[in-house]
Amino acid sequence: MRSFVVPIVIGMLACAAPAAAQSKTDKATSVGAITTQDTEAEMNSYTNNAHSEMRMWEQKLHDFNARVKTSDTEAETAASGSLDSAWTEMTTAWNQLVKVALNEGTDGVTDWDSAKVSFQAASQKLSVAWKNVNPEDK
Repeated sequence: MRSFVVPIVIGMLACAAPAAAQSKTDKATSVGAITTQDTEAEMNSYTNNAHSEMRMWEQKLHDFNARVKTSDTEAETAASGSLDSAWTEMTTAWNQLVKVALNEGTDGVTDWDSAKVSFQAASQKLSVAWKNVNPEDK
């Protein structure tokens, strides 16, 4: 009886080892896929929010430039140049952010973090320039 049980136990162990190895591989793949999906979701969410911010700034600057053309004061003209410079920097940062989000010639997370930081810095610079011209507007 004992000689009959040993082959069964060995057979069960032999079948269980590949199954255990397979489930570890599946779990690792699943975790990697979730991590990748989470990163993609975060990038998509951030890019969508940044796009909304870009549209908002574009509208504000359009309205400001239209106002400057009608009043044409020297101070507003100088302020317009400062805003244009900050806007140019922000659009450059935006283009880089989109390029990284689409994975066009980038190295992944490092590029994404760098693009995000650049966009945030450019956004902050534009906000400061805007507040200097329009202290009542936030």
